[in-house]
Amino acid sequence: MRACVLHAIGDLRAGEVSDPVPGPGQVRVRVAACGICGSDLPRVFEKGTYRFPLIPGHEMAGVVEKVGAGVARVAPGDRVAVFPLLPCGWCEPCRLGWLHLCDDYGYLGSRCDGGFAELVLAPEANLVPVPEGVSLEHAALTEPAAVARHALRRGGLAKGETVWIVGAGTIGLVLAQWAHELGASQVFVSDVQKFKLDLARRWPGVLVCDAREHDAPGWVRDETHGRGADLVVEAVGMAVTAAQAIRGARKRGRVVLMGNPAGEMVLPQNDYALILRHELDVVGTWNSDRGAGGEGDWAESLRAMCEGALDLDPIVTHRTPLEGVPSLMERMRRGEEPYVKAIVAP
Repeated sequence: MRACVLHAIGDLRAGEVSDPVPGPGQVRVRVAACGICGSDLPRVFEKGTYRFPLIPGHEMAGVVEKVGAGVARVAPGDRVAVFPLLPCGWCEPCRLGWLHLCDDYGYLGSRCDGGFAELVLAPEANLVPVPEGVSLEHAALTEPAAVARHALRRGGLAKGETVWIVGAGTIGLVLAQWAHELGASQVFVSDVQKFKLDLARRWPGVLVCDAREHDAPGWVRDETHGRGADLVVEAVGMAVTAAQAIRGARKRGRVVLMGNPAGEMVLPQNDYALILRHELDVVGTWNSDRGAGGEGDWAESLRAMCEGALDLDPIVTHRTPLEGVPSLMERMRRGEEPYVKAIVAP
């Protein structure tokens, strides 16, 4: 099969590799689409994967092509989204049902071969049916959509509350849609890139702030008559935006930290004091809940796509075949062209 293989840090090459063979309980999926996640850039160019060579890519959907022994829930021809985290099933978090918090997990695209390929192997339990009416390109975005929904669940979003989303990347733009779908009365989005803010304006009820030109926490307070947002989600991963999130939350508000840290996270003394003086709840969020029996972040994300509650077309700014992945990712890394979500279509 054709695949993009990471041979060493910064050495990503398209070529041919052997077709994977499904073992017991495994399924071979022909990949229809795989998203390039923001975390793929440092993984390819700075940090590396857990072994070399390895095929990156963890946001994927496709069609079941072949099943291994003992597989009964899916069959060739089924359309599926692929949950990338491979829980051990034995540790305490797994026994408690917190599969995404597994102590000894594998992961497609970083610890074993992922979706920048024509074919990928996954356990049967990691496949989520894609309903009719949802394209496989959209289904490939189930992973970031589920991550966004999980973050709002961690923040305890209730109907009628105000939400400020710090960062308008893929996750931020999906967060804005989820917040509206889950009943937020006002949704604020801030970023420093105009084209992303222009995208955020596409959805009804979203107010945007260019954080280069305005004090974003002050803007949120102005828009909420001095109160601050009920829930703030930091979706950037920088010390400055984490501090802003704290300053923009109302007293006894909640702050969800979900942006992968891009460097040292140092919190100024005055902002730390606000956590105490305003009795803020600050929580972390990690990955998403696959769920079972039609429940969980993944099934709910696919349902929302099917019902039109999530509009993902505007978020997809780039599409590329496998052969174009190395050059596109290099341009993305260098900031040579604006992007939100790039899709690999093998």
